[in-house]
Amino acid sequence: MRNFAIRALFVLATCQLAACAAIDPFNMLGRRNTLAPTTVSTTPVSVPAGPGLAAADRARAFDFVWGTINDRYYDPNLNGVDWKAAREKFRPLALGAPDDDTFWDTLDRMTGELKDAHTRVESPKRAAQIENNESISLGFSFVVLEGKLVVAGVNVDSDAFWAGVRSGMRIVKIGGEDAMAAFEKLKAGTRNDSTERSRHLRAVRRLTAGEIDSKVAFTFERADGGTIDATLRRRRLSTAASAGSRTLPSGYGYVRLTQWTLGATSRMVEAMRDLKSAPGIIVDLRGNPGGSLHAVKAALDEFFGKRTELGRTLTRTGKPVSFLFGAVEVIELKSAVAGNDNAYKGPVIVLVNESSGSGSEYFAAAMQATGRGTIVGQPTCGCLLGFLGYASIPGGGELAYSEVGFEMANGKRIEGEGVIPDTTVPVTLHDLQLNRDRALEQAQSILAAVVPSVVPATVNAKQ
Repeated sequence: MRNFAIRALFVLATCQLAACAAIDPFNMLGRRNTLAPTTVSTTPVSVPAGPGLAAADRARAFDFVWGTINDRYYDPNLNGVDWKAAREKFRPLALGAPDDDTFWDTLDRMTGELKDAHTRVESPKRAAQIENNESISLGFSFVVLEGKLVVAGVNVDSDAFWAGVRSGMRIVKIGGEDAMAAFEKLKAGTRNDSTERSRHLRAVRRLTAGEIDSKVAFTFERADGGTIDATLRRRRLSTAASAGSRTLPSGYGYVRLTQWTLGATSRMVEAMRDLKSAPGIIVDLRGNPGGSLHAVKAALDEFFGKRTELGRTLTRTGKPVSFLFGAVEVIELKSAVAGNDNAYKGPVIVLVNESSGSGSEYFAAAMQATGRGTIVGQPTCGCLLGFLGYASIPGGGELAYSEVGFEMANGKRIEGEGVIPDTTVPVTLHDLQLNRDRALEQAQSILAAVVPSVVPATVNAKQ
């Protein structure tokens, strides 16, 4: 969960370093500077660096990452990890990396020792992609079903789609090798994460992402046993957030959000108000990786008619996230929604899956913990911690590190476990082959048991 911070640059420009520690104890204002934290390694640089960053630059980058996490991670016990041992293990590997890509990947693998999906290092290449709301991808995703790699979704702008790849097809070979064997090798080299689900998603991204225009050969098998051999090119795809809504033929309202940005969430809120007369509403957060906590709370406010406690926020100091000597609280310790006289009062279903992370988990967990919504689908990522924005690493990379944790109103912490649906609807090979959305069907069945369906004369849609 990111983009919490209020960027008051005029304060940063006028305060001295010592004073800023009091004015901005969470270092929100200067988040993108390259000042190393106070705790750094004193181990001398003895291994020559490969091409790219010089050895001294690599050392500064490594020490920045290790020291920032050591000093500022939300849990002073660092999840029980021996962080000093991690430094001794990964420092020579990072400084001796054969190239810059391996160097940044080694830093990221060190942060993976915390088993925290939010704490990570982005290389300069990946940081630029995030800034531009884009990714480099083969254009399809897959899951493991019945011991097989099965295509779960295909982007219509990808080579995969135009090669005839569709959901439900089995991946038989990757680069001429048995697909499952190749994927297990890839997964074994993937950094740790908060849950096995999260690590699986990271391994999928590791395979499908890569250098622009690079290619991978695949063999896919259709349901009828026929095969497709295709060499797919990695292309640049947009990851810009989107929101859509419609009145379903059943009469229930449907809202889908792909990421919790303020712009997309404002469109979601507008859609919610247009659907206020619907007898029930389905909020689809499947595949939504998270985003701004402020955006999430803005959406939650549309479902609660009065002030409602959502849980509490955990910080390293036990104090709210604030600056200007506490005058401006960005994140309060007690989390709540103020209540909205015009809030939607009907029943709500929230659809989630293993790719629902962070802010989406907060939304679903808050609705579940307060009894305001019913959760349908598969267990979520288990990635609910928060960071206040990327810190610039010397050398051009970006560091995200968890600075806040969350405990919901029912006492549950979602990190490492995920939101467990009230009604679990597993993904099946047969449903993927039929392009059948059984979770959406189940959501409408649950609503029908509570309130009758109202079939409108026309179907309204917004995209």
